[in-house]
Amino acid sequence: MSIGFPVLLLYSDPEPVLKLEVLLGSPSVPMVRASSCQQTRTLLARSGTPHVVFADTTLSDGTWRDALRLAGDESLSLAIIVVNRWDDAPLHLAALEEGAFDVIAPPFVASDVNWLLQSAQWHLAERNKN
Repeated sequence: MSIGFPVLLLYSDPEPVLKLEVLLGSPSVPMVRASSCQQTRTLLARSGTPHVVFADTTLSDGTWRDALRLAGDESLSLAIIVVNRWDDAPLHLAALEEGAFDVIAPPFVASDVNWLLQSAQWHLAERNKN
């Protein structure tokens, strides 16, 4: 997998994202990890912030909705991808309606994750043109 932007994995329980982390874990995918919204706020305030955030549905100090708010509060161009433990249509719809880029659930397949990252990259490039 090769992308040209940093990815943030935001989770408090590593179990749901372990395979995702393995799929992303390569020198061509700069990866940052955070376990709370507070940590994420600090990371987003730095230069070289991530462009794609994989946010678990529940965090130690919030939820995926708080991750969306953080991105909005910082006025950043981010693609927030919600990571859920199972396929949940109402959550998927709610996340998209509230501004998430997409929702992903296990099993994580390399081709699906790669397509999602490439789509996020294209989406962010188009958004930044305007």
